[in-house]
Amino acid sequence: MVVLNQMRKSGGFWLKLDNVNILHDPGPGSLVMVHQLGLKPKDLDAIILSHRHVDHSNDVNVMTEAMTGGGFTPKGRLIVPSDCLFPDPVILQYVRPFVEIKEIKKGLEMTLKDIIIKFPIENKHPVETYGVIYTIKSGRLGYIPDTEYFPELVQAYAGVDFLIINVVRMKTDKRIRHLNMDEAAEIINKIRPKKAILTHFGLQVLKSSPERQAKIISEKTGVEVIAAQDEVTINF
Repeated sequence: MVVLNQMRKSGGFWLKLDNVNILHDPGPGSLVMVHQLGLKPKDLDAIILSHRHVDHSNDVNVMTEAMTGGGFTPKGRLIVPSDCLFPDPVILQYVRPFVEIKEIKKGLEMTLKDIIIKFPIENKHPVETYGVIYTIKSGRLGYIPDTEYFPELVQAYAGVDFLIINVVRMKTDKRIRHLNMDEAAEIINKIRPKKAILTHFGLQVLKSSPERQAKIISEKTGVEVIAAQDEVTINF
């Protein structure tokens, strides 16, 4: 409902890590937001989808075109779970020759220029979903996208210095396989990154003030916790 009513923008997030540019989860409005923020799609080295749901993948084809100059300048990587490609693809056939496509599998590790990218574990979500750990000069950055809670998450992301974590709920609804705020707090407390960023808020979280929830977790854990806002820039 937050995405469908555009209560928060849904274009994903842009990472600039040691001069590598990666667009993560380009949902509805990604192309528009990229240009409004003065970012240049041709600078992208990769586009990554954590999973196929439309709030994470809606603009993947147009962003692939933008990255490759409409396909006239093939370049970069498109890194996605296999069910983004078949049998009901979100990656259209005509854009596939524009880019190198890599299918994500549990444990996949690759390098992109000077950074290492690893997909440590498959999440528990209705579709094939993977988070990621980036190893960069300043440490390790983890991203936990949509998932229900399961204990192996903590072990998979242990040792990261920075953590982005999607938190949709205040209370668990078994029909909706997403983390709630208490589960996110437990993960942050056990992993203990230098900095944690909460994002991907549902209605419950917006009504409960993401900033207030971040402050509560910070006070409980001693970890710096930030509630993401539209157009926020965070330095790693």
